[in-house]
Amino acid sequence: MNENEMVQDDEISLFDLWNKLREGWLAVVGGAVLGIAGAVLAIFLIPPKYEAVAVVQVGQVGQVGQVAQIGLVGQVSSVALEPTQQVVERMKTPTFQMAVAQGVGNQDWIDALSRSGGSAVDFLTLQVAKGTMGQTAAPLMELKAKAGSPAEAKKIAEVAIQELSNRQGEIARPAIERMQGDLAIAKEKRQSAQADLESLGKLVSSAGVKDDRFTQLSLMNTLRLQKESELFFQRQMVAALEAALSPPATQAARAIETVFVSEKPVSPKRGLLLPLGAIGGLLAGVLWVFIVDAWRRARDNRTARPY
Repeated sequence: MNENEMVQDDEISLFDLWNKLREGWLAVVGGAVLGIAGAVLAIFLIPPKYEAVAVVQVGQVGQVGQVAQIGLVGQVSSVALEPTQQVVERMKTPTFQMAVAQGVGNQDWIDALSRSGGSAVDFLTLQVAKGTMGQTAAPLMELKAKAGSPAEAKKIAEVAIQELSNRQGEIARPAIERMQGDLAIAKEKRQSAQADLESLGKLVSSAGVKDDRFTQLSLMNTLRLQKESELFFQRQMVAALEAALSPPATQAARAIETVFVSEKPVSPKRGLLLPLGAIGGLLAGVLWVFIVDAWRRARDNRTARPY
């Protein structure tokens, strides 16, 4: 037998493949049945997981714009305490997730985190919310918590948000204390300007001569106008600082809506496992048919080949 004849014997047409699949139909069907059975078994054995979803606004602190001149106070604005991506990475750390596990009171997660040397347990999924990348004010992120029951999943999400709020509160404390000090000073100046203005008003009203040509009366009127401008400025400053210290300018991290919990488990996904099991079993059966056929051909070739 020459080389060309050997190559022709080794070639298999599509018709031959179809015939081999027909001959091994039992293995193909058996593989599909086993795949479906495995998927059904997985559905019943894999513990169900429920998912809580929350859109979280990163904590922010208010700021008062620069004062350009007396009587003109800058507008109040808000600045995020941390970039959203940095917050996401912070919440993925083992330290943060350990604090969440302790807050939830799940001893299994605490033990898993301790045994793994700080590796995160997969019960929190975080990402920057779409459309907020690069924003500096009121950035949002999406938080997902998974657990064996809807109540526990919701509790995980709430504890994680509260833990983030506490940690960002420590970051915001110096700025808030500074603004509170500025507010106290502005209120004292406002009160002092109000008292001085009342005193000047009494002096002007009690003056016997109502002619501005007299130096003393003109001076008192000038001082009164200055105190009125100063009082107006201090009132504006107090209002701006109070607005900067109050929501929505300054507020802790929070869920902008109620935490949503699905009533149906998100895993195992029955609608996906069954088709995957059937397809996987079917392919395994087809592969088995070809492997058996190749083994038989190799055995026949060894038997027919002379020594």
